[in-house]
Amino acid sequence: MIPVGMIRVNDLDTNTAVIHDFCVLPSCQGREYGREILSEVVKVLRDHKNTQIRLGVVTQNRNALSLYQSVGFEVTAEFNYYGISVDMIC
Repeated sequence: MIPVGMIRVNDLDTNTAVIHDFCVLPSCQGREYGREILSEVVKVLRDHKNTQIRLGVVTQNRNALSLYQSVGFEVTAEFNYYGISVDMIC
């Protein structure tokens, strides 16, 4: 198995997980690896009884926004965090 990216998740409380970091190597982008990784992580978190999965993303990162929305995340709030950010929940 060859690494294609990484994702870091922490529990916020007993029912909420937070995705802090998620990236796919540039050479592996555009091949659906990101969607596969994210979908599997969401499934595992749901299996572990997380009723909320949260993350933040820069609003100008349209590819990331589209990816997150494609696996069920929804925009819940927008913050002026470092000038550009949006909060999402799945």
